[in-house]
Amino acid sequence: MKGDGVSNRKIAVAHIMPWSGMGGVEIATLRLVEATRQQFRHIAFCLPDAELLRVAFEKLNIDTVTYTLPVPSLRHWVRFYRESRFVARQIRMMEADIVHFSDERAANHNSLAAYLAGVRTVCHLRVSYPHLDWRQRLCLLPVHSFIFVSEEAKQSFALSLPAAKARVIYDAIDIPLSDTSQSNASVRHELGVADRCILVGMVARVSRQKDYFTLADAAVRVLARHPDARFLVVGDNSLVDLNRSHYAEVAEKLQELGIADRFIFTGHRTDVPRLIAAMDICVLCTHREGFPLSLLEVMAMGKPVVATCVGGIPEIVMPGVTGFLHEHGDSKELADAVLALIEDPEAARRIGTAARENVRQNYTRQKYSAEIAKAYSDVMQREGGKR
Repeated sequence: MKGDGVSNRKIAVAHIMPWSGMGGVEIATLRLVEATRQQFRHIAFCLPDAELLRVAFEKLNIDTVTYTLPVPSLRHWVRFYRESRFVARQIRMMEADIVHFSDERAANHNSLAAYLAGVRTVCHLRVSYPHLDWRQRLCLLPVHSFIFVSEEAKQSFALSLPAAKARVIYDAIDIPLSDTSQSNASVRHELGVADRCILVGMVARVSRQKDYFTLADAAVRVLARHPDARFLVVGDNSLVDLNRSHYAEVAEKLQELGIADRFIFTGHRTDVPRLIAAMDICVLCTHREGFPLSLLEVMAMGKPVVATCVGGIPEIVMPGVTGFLHEHGDSKELADAVLALIEDPEAARRIGTAARENVRQNYTRQKYSAEIAKAYSDVMQREGGKR
């Protein structure tokens, strides 16, 4: 690019990843990198134990850097400064022009390092932050530009930002072109689920953020009328300590309700589209959400969805048209929506088709990559690019 303070070489973007597991933030960043790697040189900063994430970046031929997360502290400011200075040296060594914080935690821990490195910064906010403590506010002050995944996340943000520093960029997904019926049969055979059984799926890690207890209570109501139904959960439940411990709590809850044998947990999988193909209905039960890629993914495959009415989800799901919404924590409303789809297959088919068309029209990779490129270009041009 010319006139942006950088030579004709590709702008280099360092993605700061602050988590060890593989969840929505990590998958979204991988998709961002894949969509824009012809335009930019990407570098991934991964924690020492983020092995799955590092391998995923390397499969895309993206350079990876192992770094230690600085710990913000005024009491131990000397240690924090030293840790940040070391990360700053790594950023400079990789010749990064922009540091892209993958979420608020990445910025909270690394904004000082990016400042010391003298590079422009972008912070991607994938959930709502209506409240920030003073430490978070202080660490976010140096950030040059913010990307929000939904209008709700932007409007509810605790900091007041000038229009030039805040934009909404919806994530994107590719529409599958191939016939998925063969995947459906093979997955059901692998999982031991009969063809006649309704398979209700949820694509999400087993963490406290995802409201699995409400899903469990809703499942009791669904199974009372359709005892052959099965619930398929696709997402990590063992690789990260927090997910492992919460999975144990969810498993105990299912045992108490007497429905543990109706749930199938796959753990982390790399063949998620293949598993979605076998689902009849998809749900997303959650306490909070920004703009869930998993919903776009299932909608792109023509699946009818039921999701919690929180965060940016109502910006994706039009009730009765592209899916159904249920109030937070309302297991009866969730169950009623699932039952309505089970008992009216024609309506379920119609809603799935409308959902797929909605994704095809509004969440394309081309639009997404152009908007990300514009965000990078704008942040480089502001105040002359690098300091």
